[in-house]
Amino acid sequence: MSEAQVWRGRLARGLDPRAQTLNDSLPVDRRLWPEELALTRAYGPALLEAGVLSQAELVALLNAAASLGADLDAGRATLAGEDVHSAVEAELTQRCGDPARRLHTGRIRNDQVSTLLRLRVMRLCEETVEGIRELERALIGQAREAGDRAVAAYTHLQPAQPVLLAHWWLAHVAAFERDEDRFQEARRTADSLPLGAGAVAGTPLVYDRAALASRLGFSRLADNSLDAVGDRDFALEYLNASAALGVHLSRLAEDLVLWCSPGFGWFAAPDGFSTGSSLLPQKRNPDLFELMRGKAGRLIANAQRLAIVLKGLPSAYQKDLQEDKEAVFDTGDTLAALLGVLPSAIAALEARPERMDATLTPDLLAVELADALVAEGVPFREAHAAVGKLWAEAERAGVAPAALAERARLAISPYFTADRLAALDPAAALARRNHAPGTGPGSVAQQFARHESRLGLGPALEPVHPVVDDADLGAPRRAAAPAVAAAMLPPLEVQSIGDGITLRRARLADVPAIAAVMAEYVIQGVLLPRPVGELYQCVREFHVAEQRSSAGAPEVIACAALRVLWDDVAEVRTLAIRPDQHGRGIGQALVQNLIGDARALGIPRIIALTREVPFFERCGFSVVQRETLPRKVWTDCVRCPKRHACDEVAVVLDLVPGATAAAHAAGPEFTISLPQLDPKRTVGLPIVS
Repeated sequence: MSEAQVWRGRLARGLDPRAQTLNDSLPVDRRLWPEELALTRAYGPALLEAGVLSQAELVALLNAAASLGADLDAGRATLAGEDVHSAVEAELTQRCGDPARRLHTGRIRNDQVSTLLRLRVMRLCEETVEGIRELERALIGQAREAGDRAVAAYTHLQPAQPVLLAHWWLAHVAAFERDEDRFQEARRTADSLPLGAGAVAGTPLVYDRAALASRLGFSRLADNSLDAVGDRDFALEYLNASAALGVHLSRLAEDLVLWCSPGFGWFAAPDGFSTGSSLLPQKRNPDLFELMRGKAGRLIANAQRLAIVLKGLPSAYQKDLQEDKEAVFDTGDTLAALLGVLPSAIAALEARPERMDATLTPDLLAVELADALVAEGVPFREAHAAVGKLWAEAERAGVAPAALAERARLAISPYFTADRLAALDPAAALARRNHAPGTGPGSVAQQFARHESRLGLGPALEPVHPVVDDADLGAPRRAAAPAVAAAMLPPLEVQSIGDGITLRRARLADVPAIAAVMAEYVIQGVLLPRPVGELYQCVREFHVAEQRSSAGAPEVIACAALRVLWDDVAEVRTLAIRPDQHGRGIGQALVQNLIGDARALGIPRIIALTREVPFFERCGFSVVQRETLPRKVWTDCVRCPKRHACDEVAVVLDLVPGATAAAHAAGPEFTISLPQLDPKRTVGLPIVS
C-alpha cells in the first residue's frame, strides 16, 4: 500500500487495484501542486501560531517546500500517490520528517481541495480577463483599419442596411466586455477562504484565519463549515462564464468564416493561421476560426457536466466533487489555447475592400425611402407598404427600383420621384444614425473612445475630472476630498531641461495626455496596457515632460512613473516619449527625477523590466537575472499578453551600495503564489522566490 494513502489506519487492507484506479485523482489534480505548496507555506505560520510547530520546524518545512517546488518545476521530482495533497505531504515528509507529518493538523482534504481549486480558479479568471482584453485590442485594431468603410449588415443572412465595418467589429468587443464582467464576478465568488472548515464541522485549532487568507491572496473568509467544503459555485460560475465566452467566440468565428468565404470575400484567410487541403491544391481554409467555433461546444459541455454532478448532491463534501477539476482544467487549457492565438490571427486578416464595397446595393436603402415618405407626413405603415410594392414591381421587371419606369413608380406612390430615389445614399443613411447606439461615425467614435480608454489604447473621450490650470491648483474643487488629496502631493516643481522642454509632476488633468502618449506603444506591445481609470489612481507616481505646441499651449510629450513595490524596491514603469521627441534627453531626465523620488523615500534600489538595455545602462542601471527580482515585480505579469514568452531584460540600480546583494541574501519570500507551469502548457513564468 502507498504511504500516500493517509487513511490506511482504518482500512489496513487497502483498495482493490481496480477500485484504486477509479479512486485516485492524482492523474488529474497533480496540476495543483503549486497551489498545494503555496498552501503549505501559508499554513505553516498558522501552525506555529497554534503551537503545533516550533520555529525551527517551520523553517525546516518551508525549506522542504522550497526545494520540492524547485525540483518539481525543473522535472527532478515526480509525485506519486492517491492525490496531490497526500503526494506532496509524502514528499515533504521525506525531506523534513516530523514537521511535514504535523502539517495536516487542523485540516482535511475536504477543505484543502476547495482552497486549492479556488486559488486556481481565481488565477484562471485573471488570465482569461487579460486574454479577452488582448483579443478586444486586436478587434479594435481591425476596426481602426476599417476607417469609414461601409458594408452591408445582414439579418437572417439577408442584406439589411449599411453599417460601418468598424461598428461590426465593435459589436464583438461589446460582447467580450460583458465576458470580462462575468469572469471578474466568478473570481469574486472564488475569493473566500474555506480552510478551517475541516471535514464538515470546523476545526478546534485556533489561529488567525484572516492572516492566513491574506498570505494566500484571499480577501474574504467562509463562515459556514458545512457549506465551505461542499460549495463549488465558484467553479460553476467560472465554467458558465467560459461557456458564454465560448458562445461569443463561436459567433465571432462564424462571422470570420463567412467573411473569408468566396461568397463574401471581405477578407482572405490569414497566412500562418490557415491550412490547405490534402486533395484540393487551390484551397485556403480558415481552419483556426472553425476550430474556434467548434471549441465552444467543449466549453458549454464542461459547464453542464459540473452542474449535473452538483444537482443531486447532499450538503457537505462528497466524493463526486472529484469530478470538478477535470472540467475546470480542460476549460482553462482550451481558453488559453484560443485566446493565445486569436489576437494574432485577427490582426493578420487581409482586407479586400472592393468586395466590401460591392455589398452596398440599393436594397440596403429601402428603409431610407420609407423614412423619406414619413418625413412628408405619410404614416410609416403606409410608407412601408408602398416601398415594399416598389421593390416587388422592380423585381418583376428585373431592374433596380430607381430604374423602374417613372409612370410605374408614381402609380405606386407620388413620392417615388427620380430625384428622391437618386438622393438615397449609404453615407447619408449612416449620418442619420450618428447617435448611440447607431452605426454613424459619431456613435462609432464614442465607442472607440470608451473601449480604447478602458483597454489602455488611448485617452478617454472626456476627462473624468475637470481640467484645472496651474492657477486653479490652490482653489477648492467640487468636494473637500480632492483638496485633501492635493495637500498630500509633493509640490508641482517645474524643471527646465532646455529646448523649451520642462519636467514636472503629473496632475489629474494630464491623464488623458499621458494615455495618448502611451497609446502607440501599447498598440505595438512595448508598454503594458493601463486603463485610464488606473492612470487616475496612480497619477501621483508620474512625472511628465511638456513643451509649447505651435498654438502656444503646453502639451505633454513624455511620461514616466515610479511604483513602490515593497519596502526595499521600486520600479521604473510606463516610460514613454512621443516618437517625434526622441533623442532630446527627455527619457534620461525623467529617470533621474524618478531616482530622486526613490532617494527621498529612502528606497535602497530601483529596478525595471525593459528592452532598452543600453538606455538604462546610461542611466546607471545594471543587468540582472529576472529570476532574482522579488515576487512583487511580477504583480503585473498576469496582465501581459507576452507573459508566457517574456523578452524583457531586468535591470537594477542600487541607491544604497550592496542593496541587491542584501536582498538576495535575505532568502525566499513566501507571499501570494505566482502563476505556475501546468504540465500541458509548454511555456510559462518562472517560479520566483
